[in-house]
Amino acid sequence: MRRLAVLLIALAASLPVDAQVADNLREQAKIRETVLAGQVRGMVEIREELRELWTRLEQQSGGLLQAQREGETVDSLRLRDEDLRKIEAQMGAALSRSQQLRRSMLENREMLAAIGVEIGRLTAEVGAAKAPLNGTWRLVVEPGHDGLAFLQQQGTLVNGTYALSGGFTGSFRGTFVAGKVRLERIDSQIGFAAIFYGRLVGRGEDLKLQGNWEATQLASGLPSQGSWTASRVSEAQE
Repeated sequence: MRRLAVLLIALAASLPVDAQVADNLREQAKIRETVLAGQVRGMVEIREELRELWTRLEQQSGGLLQAQREGETVDSLRLRDEDLRKIEAQMGAALSRSQQLRRSMLENREMLAAIGVEIGRLTAEVGAAKAPLNGTWRLVVEPGHDGLAFLQQQGTLVNGTYALSGGFTGSFRGTFVAGKVRLERIDSQIGFAAIFYGRLVGRGEDLKLQGNWEATQLASGLPSQGSWTASRVSEAQE
């Protein structure tokens, strides 16, 4: 069963990380929870059956002992023994069913736990994928500037702040659609300074933004266009 749980996780990990995978696993979990509830009811029924059989076993055993003391005939004692054997066989069958059912319940619990862990992993990755621009980025703006930017993404809308070498600070506002970003750079000194066009490349910690920018104020004496890249800054680096 543990091998099956590992196989489930490996299979899910090889699939595209999206909400559909997590939803499918949730449906599997619902089915298993329904099965588990039925197994619990089955255990209650077996417990009641064993209790009844034990009561009958005690009564029949007591009757056999009393018959032995009172000197009943061999034929009568043989009948009593046969009745006891039937009860013992029924108890053995009930105990076997109980053992099988307990194993199945434990396997179901193990699989539900494995599914829960995988759903948590997928949900975290899907959540991150829905807002991949969130966080701190190290900016390189050519020609001549580098610095940091903090971006916040809500759906397709992106906002943020930046600080570049040379004392330039300000904010970003823009959109992120189909892996492409458009950011308007609003400088605290010169106002609407440039538009950054780019795309998101890589995965995980290797995510990068890269593209070109165009100035909106050609009379400012600054370069009118160039390239830019942004690399994600890990929490340890922040």
